Amino acid sequence: MKAFDAKRRKRFLDNLRESGNVTGAARATGVSRQTAYDHKTVDPDFSTAWDQAMEEAIDALEAEARRRSMEGVECPVFHLGQQCGVIRRYSDTLLIFLLKAHRPGKYRENPRTLGPGPELGQDATKQRLSPALQELYDSIVGPTRSS
Repeated sequence: MKAFDAKRRKRFLDNLRESGNVTGAARATGVSRQTAYDHKTVDPDFSTAWDQAMEEAIDALEAEARRRSMEGVECPVFHLGQQCGVIRRYSDTLLIFLLKAHRPGKYRENPRTLGPGPELGQDATKQRLSPALQELYDSIVGPTRSS
């Protein structure tokens, strides 16, 4: 393996920023993955630059997820082996992940409010119901501690 000099470290960080993949960045730079990690351990400036490169790579992933969820991607439509058009597909799954990431208090799954059972917040679920629905709820899942 070649020396991991300043030029190679910069190239590694550029590759890491672009790919977000340590192994791929090391391979593209011509150094071993272990060499990169060894330098990260002993060089605080390199370690900081590494972390910043990874943040930029993750930002790019997030931007692409947002684009696919909001703008969609065009997919070809075929009929009898011939392309006859395109359809725009959106990713609801990516949209859900983005909402959970940026508004976890509102969109994350919360085991305390998911459903029946004392360990899953039966009381919390029941408290959100009208009195008539609370009675129906009790008839289905049984009385709770707050009944």
